[in-house]
Amino acid sequence: METATTAPTARRWPDHALIGLFALFLSLPLLDLAFHIDPTSPQSENRILAPLPSRPESIAGFKKSLSGWEAYFSDHFGCRRLLIRWHNKLKWSLFKEKSVRNVLVGTDGWMFFSASQMVEHFRGALQFTDQELADWRKLLEHRRDWLAQRGIKYLFVLAPDRQSIYPERLLAWLKNLGGRTKVDQLFAHMRAHSTVEMLDLRPALFAAKKSVPDYQKTDTHWNQFGAFVACEEVVRALAEHQVPGLAPVALDSFDRTNQLVAGGDLARGIGVSMTESNAVFFTPKPELPMLEIFVPTGEHIKDMAFAKNPQGHGRAVVYHDSFGRYWVQFFGYQFSEVDFFWQFNLDAPLIERQKPIVVVSEMLGRFF
Repeated sequence: METATTAPTARRWPDHALIGLFALFLSLPLLDLAFHIDPTSPQSENRILAPLPSRPESIAGFKKSLSGWEAYFSDHFGCRRLLIRWHNKLKWSLFKEKSVRNVLVGTDGWMFFSASQMVEHFRGALQFTDQELADWRKLLEHRRDWLAQRGIKYLFVLAPDRQSIYPERLLAWLKNLGGRTKVDQLFAHMRAHSTVEMLDLRPALFAAKKSVPDYQKTDTHWNQFGAFVACEEVVRALAEHQVPGLAPVALDSFDRTNQLVAGGDLARGIGVSMTESNAVFFTPKPELPMLEIFVPTGEHIKDMAFAKNPQGHGRAVVYHDSFGRYWVQFFGYQFSEVDFFWQFNLDAPLIERQKPIVVVSEMLGRFF
C-alpha cells in the first residue's frame, strides 16, 4: 500500500518541475523590469528608444498616451536585449539570412543599416515635394542670413550613407538600383535657387576610397581616414569661399595604423561577434600642435565636445550627428576652439555668447 501511494507522486514531480520552469520563463520579463537581471549588453540600434509617455490631460491626449505606452513597452519590455540577440544569432548562424534586424549584409562582410527605408531612398522611390524643397531652402537661408547679420559664416555639409560610397558592396539585386535621391534633389534645388554654401562630401569620399577604405565594414560610420578626408574637405570649402587663410592639414602629418578590432555598431546590433578590418587609427606627429580635446562618454555621450588649439585663430561651432563626432580630433588644428554639439537645431543664445567666426551644420543623408 505504501508503494502504491508514493508512486504517483514520484511520477508527477517531472510535471511539476516542467510547470515551474515554464512559469519562471513567463515571469522573466517582469523580473527583469523589476530587478534588471538581463546580463546582455545594450544593443546598438542607431535610433532613440521610445520615451516614457507623459500624463494625458484630455481625451485626445489619453488616446495618444495609449499608443505611447505601447511604443514604450515594445522598446523596454523585460529581457528584450537577450531575446533580440538570440533571435538575431539564430537568423544569422542557423538560417544564413542576409537581412537581420535593420542590417542588410552585402558582399565581403560589408553591412548596411537598412532601417529608415534605406532601400526606398537608395532607389530614389522617395522624393521631396516642391513645398518641402522650398521649406529646406527657407530654413537654410534663414540660418545663413541670421548668422551673417552677426558677422558669422555658415556651411551646410552632407555626410553620405555608406551605400552612396560603396554601392558595389550591396547585394546584386540592389547595387544597380541606385536612383536620384532626396539628397540629389536638395542640392540641385539649392544650386538653382539659392546661394547658401553647401558641401556634398560624396565626390571626395568616393575618390579617397580608391587608396584606403574610408568606411568601416561592420559599423554605420566612416573610419578615421574617412573622417579626416571629410574634415579637410570642409576646411577647403571654408577657405575657398568664406574663411580665407585656413589650410588643410596634410595626410602625412599623421601616423596611420590599421588594426583588427571588435565589430562595429551594426555587428553589435544583431548580436554577432566578429572583427572589423577597416579600422584606421591616426596618431598626430610631433610637428602638429598639441590639442586639448574633451569627448564625453557613457550616458553623457551627446553632451558638448570641444577641441582647443593655442596656435589657432577664431572659434568654430559644429552642429552634427554621430558622424560629426569623428571630426573632433581633426577640426581643432584650424581654430583656437571648436565646440561640437550633437544636435541639428542651432542654439541662437549660445552662438551669440560664443561669437564664432563660422558655424557648420553636418547631417547624414538618411536623416533628410
